[in-house]
Amino acid sequence: MNPSNALFRQVQQPPLPGLFPGQSGLTLIELMLSLSMGAAVLAATLDIFTVAKTHADKHFTVVRQQQDMRVGLEVFEQEVRLATAESIQTADPDRILFYANLGALRTNTTGALLPGQSVIAVQNGSGWGAGKTIMICSSTQCESHRLARAGQRNQLTLVEPVESTFSAGVSVEVRNRVLYYTKRDEAGTLQLMRMVDGGASVVIGGLQNLQLSYWDEMGKRTDTISHMKRIVVEIQSEQSRHKMLRDVSIQS
Repeated sequence: MNPSNALFRQVQQPPLPGLFPGQSGLTLIELMLSLSMGAAVLAATLDIFTVAKTHADKHFTVVRQQQDMRVGLEVFEQEVRLATAESIQTADPDRILFYANLGALRTNTTGALLPGQSVIAVQNGSGWGAGKTIMICSSTQCESHRLARAGQRNQLTLVEPVESTFSAGVSVEVRNRVLYYTKRDEAGTLQLMRMVDGGASVVIGGLQNLQLSYWDEMGKRTDTISHMKRIVVEIQSEQSRHKMLRDVSIQS
């Protein structure tokens, strides 16, 4: 063979294998089919991911709502447990109003109280806010008053003067006005609200139903406040059919 001819000899490359058996090379149609199949697989994967994420988000919302319900019911239970039948003013299926010493603010007088006296000497009145309702009680009588100004270390100033005579050492304590009631937000969703001395806040939102019921010492439902011994609250979330219930005994 002439060596010069070898320089110009064309080297034949082996054909590329085709997508399908018996074919060689990659055609445009085969490339488009491959891309279409890949897109279909990707779309199916994205659909599965979307469904899984939606399910996870829904589950998380339900769990969070149940947690909020538990926390809200614990607050309700702790505060209602401080009420007495005498301190309850309103007891409806969707509302309860009572008075209780939520902050355990109590002290004793260090001197006798006389009618017309508006400044009373006490052991410790620090931290008692202006406008708070207080009860001055001896073993035989009680008087309700409001504070004209924030309490001081050794005295409290009343808006109205004392009407009766009290000996030294009688008890004085704060009485918070506590109201739990239902209300619908702008979207029409039911909420359990809490108002203490005029400031309202949402305790539990996203409710489908809330029911308060009242029971006497014999375990029978009653509408007579003086007979009430237990208060039962039952709530249901909008997110699920799960119900929660608290059975609270009030003070005797």
